[in-house]
Amino acid sequence: MRFLATSLVTSLGLGLSLSVAAPVLADPLQDALTRAVDQHATPAVARFDHAATALSDAAAADCTPEAVKPAYNAAFDAWMGLQHLHMGPLETNGRILTIAFWPDKKGLIPRALADMIAAKDPVVQDPQAFSQVSIAARGFFALEYMLYDDAFDDYAAGSYSCELVQAITHDLGRMAQVIDAEWTAPDGFADTLREAGAAAKPHYLTPQESVQALYTMLMSGLEDTKGKRIARPLGTFDKPRPTRAEAYRSGRSERNVVLSLSAARDLARTMAPGDMSASEEMFAEVIGLAEALNDPDFSGVIEPMQRLKTEIVGQRIEALLGALANDVGLPLGVSAGFNASDGD
Repeated sequence: MRFLATSLVTSLGLGLSLSVAAPVLADPLQDALTRAVDQHATPAVARFDHAATALSDAAAADCTPEAVKPAYNAAFDAWMGLQHLHMGPLETNGRILTIAFWPDKKGLIPRALADMIAAKDPVVQDPQAFSQVSIAARGFFALEYMLYDDAFDDYAAGSYSCELVQAITHDLGRMAQVIDAEWTAPDGFADTLREAGAAAKPHYLTPQESVQALYTMLMSGLEDTKGKRIARPLGTFDKPRPTRAEAYRSGRSERNVVLSLSAARDLARTMAPGDMSASEEMFAEVIGLAEALNDPDFSGVIEPMQRLKTEIVGQRIEALLGALANDVGLPLGVSAGFNASDGD
């Protein structure tokens, strides 16, 4: 009896030790979600906050175009690492459209700026009031006009235009800080994404819904680059439209394509549950093709050979979408949903 009891205790102890030692099976969906939030989205939010604050500080110190341009481009670079995430604090109160009002199909931006300058609208002296003015007079593209367009960039320190630039940059810095705070706060949007239905402020019911949302951002971001950043300046063969390129005044059109592709690659890498060598090869190819365009403002699309090179970038993005569906979407069991920017 003593032998049987001892054997039983030994067997139970062995079984318990084995069960404790056995690894917990990984959850590919939750792992992908945690990586995407912690390694991609949250750092991108922080980089934008830092760069937009630096832009506001630079303009406050010296508002003249040449003094502001370096900080403007650094902040725009940071924005390109974040702009594909149409969710949470970026969309609250229309922030994403306010930060980057493009395309401006009706030419609202120059009219709004000209009206404010002509009237010397005192709203620029009240940050709270300025946060309520038309989005056409705010954000990166209004600032681009002020810094790079011949109709607006000939201003001196102490002028009304100087105050307007300071108001725009302060507003950008304020929005970036609010986005960061709302994203990273306890029970903020990072937790909402990561914890899904278990979050204190649930928005997605399951980890799969959160992953689905991020995967949609990945795919729709690439579709926007193909359908807007590439297709708009291409126009038609008989009528190319180089001045429809994103940020062409500041010579950022090609750079924005490269940065948007790089951001998509970073998000895909954090989400992929396994090998994504096919997508990696295609990312390397299309980013290389975009960098090799050597056409900063896409003005070269009026030339047949340069147009063809630009078209090929768009075609390779289309192929990349298929590779990502196989390397990321299929293994995670998700597909791209509604593109929140389709109505732009």
